[in-house]
Formats: sequence, C-alpha cells, structure tokens
Amino acid sequence: MSPERHLRWSLALAALFLAMGLWLEAMLGLRAAGWVDDPLRREFLRLGHAHGGLLALLNLGLSWALVRLATPEPWARQIRRAAWLGALLVGAGFVLGGLWHAPTDPGPAVLAVPAGALMLVASLVATALLRTGDRAP
Repeated sequence: MSPERHLRWSLALAALFLAMGLWLEAMLGLRAAGWVDDPLRREFLRLGHAHGGLLALLNLGLSWALVRLATPEPWARQIRRAAWLGALLVGAGFVLGGLWHAPTDPGPAVLAVPAGALMLVASLVATALLRTGDRAP
C-alpha cells in the first residue's frame, strides 16, 4: 500500500465511522425500535463506532510517522496494510458482532476484534523499532 493510498483510505475509514456515529445518534434520538431497546446491540454499535473512528485517526498518525521516520519502503508497505486492515477489523467486528447476536452474547464476527488489534499492535511496534538501514522482510 502506497503512502498516498494509506492516507486516503484512512481518511475514508474515519469518514465511514463518523457517519456511522451520526446514524447511530439519529437512531437513538428518534428512539428507533430495534436499536434503542436492545442494549447489547446498542453497546456494540457504540464500540464499533468509537474504536473504528479512533483507530482510523491512529492510521493517519501512522501514515505521517512512517514517512517522518524514513521506514524502509518494503516494511512500510506491509505496516500500512496491516494497520489499516486491523483498524477495519476492530471497528467492523464490533459492529457486526452487535448487529447479529445471541440473546446474551455478541455474534461470531466479534472474533475479528482481537485479530485486528494484534495487527495494529504489531504495526506500531514495527514502526517504533525499525530504522532506516534495516533490510526488507
């Protein structure tokens, strides 16, 4: 993933989760049946909106950091891909786990959350530890 694409897709991800937050607030404000009366669904939609939006902003910062730290491009490509996909998995995992769930447990899509979180942590650690002269994977 190129630096420009990472930046554009991160902005798009932030816009997506911001729009989802606006939609969710509208549903709560209108007391829409199905959204307000299901506490598990409401909680997981909020978690998806908040985590997705914040992790999209984290990707914007990471986009800047990779260029500023002169991370070798073969590494930077992999880091960008993992970080963006990780943010998407965390946000979408919460949202989908809340939309389709059992009476007391989130749906199976919530299993994407820890996988995405691990991808993000690995991306941040790699960015922090790699130096300009390090060889490609």
